[in-house]
Amino acid sequence: MKNDLDNKDNSILKDSMSEQELSEYIVSSYDSGRTMLEIAQDIGRSKIYVSKVIHQFYTDEEIKVRQYEKLRGKNKLDFSRYKSTSGIYRVSFVENKRNGNDYWSYQYYENSKLRRIVSVNLYKLKIIVQEKGLDWIEFSDEARDLVLKYKETYDESSLTRENKTGFFRVTKRKTNTKQGFTWVYSFKENNQINFVSSVDISKLKSKVLANGWEWIELTDEATKLVEENAKRVQDKS
Repeated sequence: MKNDLDNKDNSILKDSMSEQELSEYIVSSYDSGRTMLEIAQDIGRSKIYVSKVIHQFYTDEEIKVRQYEKLRGKNKLDFSRYKSTSGIYRVSFVENKRNGNDYWSYQYYENSKLRRIVSVNLYKLKIIVQEKGLDWIEFSDEARDLVLKYKETYDESSLTRENKTGFFRVTKRKTNTKQGFTWVYSFKENNQINFVSSVDISKLKSKVLANGWEWIELTDEATKLVEENAKRVQDKS
């Protein structure tokens, strides 16, 4: 009986709020971890109304990150297990129809930004992910067996190919450009040389990932360089 009275009092209180006060209440509830649906039911408004209010204070990307963070722990794993097509947490298989070089992709959020680690070898992807301190979870025996199968063709030396640039497979080539050099990503596969180049390291990264090739930033300085370059490129456009 007391809970019914409390709910009735809360309903009356919210009905007496101004639009500004109601908006502040919605945002405060959202910040406390409640879902849009829970808030809508609480204030007797539609979920669309609540969503519109929240979008006045947060961008789509911020909301996406918040929703992702709410899935942490058991609920997040249950959700990932249900959605997973590979049987491995955060991992998907990407068919590259452009050139036939299919690959495995591990996606995660870091500082509210979507990151991706890719490799043609699933076991190698596991090693890289774990070395970065990220979660690697195989949901099924089939997934574990698949990882072990890739281990048979895993080249351990491929992880130690660090060069002066701080990027895997990346070198600098002297050119007549304003900065005096061009970034070049290259490797040999099936007796064929594959390569792409760009004066911007962030654009080079995009080209590499578009081809389904491995992109690995071997140092924190390399990661920072990519982020700073991407911002400069965006500011120019």
